[in-house]
Amino acid sequence: MEFSYFLATAESMTKSAAATLHDLTSPFGTYPAEGLVRIAWRLADRHDLSRRLRKRLRSVVAKLFDGPYDAEADGLKFRLYPGQNYDDRKILAKGRLPERAEHALLRPYLQTGTVFVDVGANIGSYSLFAARAGAEVLAIEANPATADKLSFNLAANGRENVKVAVTAVGAKDGALPLWREPTNCGFATLVEDLTTGEWAGDWSKDLVPVRPLRDVVAEHGLARIDVLKVDVEGFEDRVLLPFLRAAPKALWPRVILIETNCRPHWAEDCLPALSAAGYALAGETKDNMVFELTA
Repeated sequence: MEFSYFLATAESMTKSAAATLHDLTSPFGTYPAEGLVRIAWRLADRHDLSRRLRKRLRSVVAKLFDGPYDAEADGLKFRLYPGQNYDDRKILAKGRLPERAEHALLRPYLQTGTVFVDVGANIGSYSLFAARAGAEVLAIEANPATADKLSFNLAANGRENVKVAVTAVGAKDGALPLWREPTNCGFATLVEDLTTGEWAGDWSKDLVPVRPLRDVVAEHGLARIDVLKVDVEGFEDRVLLPFLRAAPKALWPRVILIETNCRPHWAEDCLPALSAAGYALAGETKDNMVFELTA
């Protein structure tokens, strides 16, 4: 009863909530994530609530506490817009980086001088994690608005060992519609099928440039890739397989982390192709697999 009253009261308050301020120039620390903000997002992240109720609650909290907020997670600094991105709200609600299991799988491969290429960099949780371990990082992000937030986070952490490329990656040069949903900018996708069914929402699209990974890597002067992460919401096959087929084997990554939770939307299954190329499974989580080149 008390929870229902809270929700009804909060929903009435959202009618007068202000529009989100997008500030990528003020110094980190301008918008501290104070107690009520964290409490609200922790409540919205409660998985003991039904999915329907959690979605309703998250919508209310997003309108009241959309951001920006400046917070640290595992010693890294982020300017967060939790109403607009899954990673942002996880960092704010939990006070730590998301995808810790994946980071644990990659950590043994990251050290000073490692070359890490992050395709689908989002706001930088992987890129900053790798850069802090000493890696030289190329962060590739297709969504220009998200790339701006990524660049702010890199600057806030003083990370000069990270380069940013604002482009989508695919089989050939061109342009494709990038579909975006306002509650999760990190789930932007080039796969239109993902905008219906389970992930139906208020999607819109804009054309973005698309370039082959080999060309993006060459443009940034990389002679090798030690670790490659590909997380592009169902487009992973069209990033990875053309690269492996076109690039000399000397440029193949020693380690690949690939997101697999959108595998049904791949045009070609990457897993048999990786096995045929000499990659063996080195670890997996619910949503990702890590492969290591053995041949």
